[in-house]
Amino acid sequence: MCGAWGAVWPAAARADALPLVSLRGLAQPETPEPTEGDPGATEPTPTPEPTSSKAPPSTLQPTSSKAPPSTAPLTAEPEPEEPEPEPEPKAEEPAEDLSLETERRLAARDEAFHRHGIGAHGGISVIPTWILGRWLATHTNALCRGSTIGAFAADRGLARQDGCNFYVGGDYTYRFSRVLDVTASVQYQRAKVPEGLWLDKARYNGQAGSIEAADYTQIDLGLIAMEVDFIARAPIVITKDVEFGIGGGGGLGLGIVLGGVFHTPLGSAPAGYTPAGGRTDGTCQTLEDLADLTRCTPRWDAAADGDDVPPDPSQLSSPNPELFANCTSTSCNENDLRAFGYREEQSGIPPVIPVVNLILSMRVLIKDTVGITVNGGFNTGFYFGGGLQYFFGKREQDEMTKKPVEARRRGRARGA
Repeated sequence: MCGAWGAVWPAAARADALPLVSLRGLAQPETPEPTEGDPGATEPTPTPEPTSSKAPPSTLQPTSSKAPPSTAPLTAEPEPEEPEPEPEPKAEEPAEDLSLETERRLAARDEAFHRHGIGAHGGISVIPTWILGRWLATHTNALCRGSTIGAFAADRGLARQDGCNFYVGGDYTYRFSRVLDVTASVQYQRAKVPEGLWLDKARYNGQAGSIEAADYTQIDLGLIAMEVDFIARAPIVITKDVEFGIGGGGGLGLGIVLGGVFHTPLGSAPAGYTPAGGRTDGTCQTLEDLADLTRCTPRWDAAADGDDVPPDPSQLSSPNPELFANCTSTSCNENDLRAFGYREEQSGIPPVIPVVNLILSMRVLIKDTVGITVNGGFNTGFYFGGGLQYFFGKREQDEMTKKPVEARRRGRARGA
């Protein structure tokens, strides 16, 4: 039984694990070598016996020899994982050097827009008194502000003001980009001022005798202008539905002059006349008197009439032997002036004139379809007005900003 146990145990122990054999070696005393005369000397060395019962009991228990060998691999206890270092924040990329239009467009929308538009426009136009006053001692004007004359205008020779000139026309707009418009337009502009006595500064010396150099002047002009304007507006506000821009530009064109300017000399020894009161002497002595046609009344003058043949008094609307025209304080009867025989149209006005247009403009564009513009500037005079446009056609991208922006984006994508 002991021999069988001794033969089986080491094999079982080796089958189990090496650490158990090492522990048994520590607990089992060394076997003494056999001596002569010992009956067991001729026998082969026996397999090591189990430890003696007198040896101190081992506190380590061997695993059962009946347990099957473990096939599970020995797994080492997992080491604690070190937290991954947080990535360092990347430095902000420098802002792209984009234009104001591009930055606003990218921030709001990057979609196609209508390039073609048709519309109508209109407004008022004036020629300021301070411009006319450079050449005229006295004149009339239409300033769109009633009949009251301020001190500034009076000091510059404005004798009377009334009425308002206007312009109206149609236009076609090609939107070269969201900023730049090219507009072709045709418009009619009226230039009419109240009738009255005009006196050139060069013919007035400050004396009463030079008053007779004044002319009764009638101006009734029209202008049909055809021009091409280039207008750039910076986009101040761009949303999905509304675009608002402010800018300006200029244009060139041609104008066909209609109507004319007619002059009738006041006459020598000027005086006043009314149908009811007749002649009034001593009333036409100063520039202020020229503002009232009943104080300075045109009359037939032999020096002005080339044939020296006076009209028959019956040809006048208010027959009188001194041949005064029939006038109110603001106008005279045109037939009476014609009867004098020397009412003449001013020569030297060309039938076609160049038009140079300087423009300040702002526009609200709604749904990329309806445009409302407010314009001001100078061409044949200062003007102020507005317009309404309808934009249509195939929607296209803005080629002026699309290509450079896409190139920058592709470069950034390759860099990432």
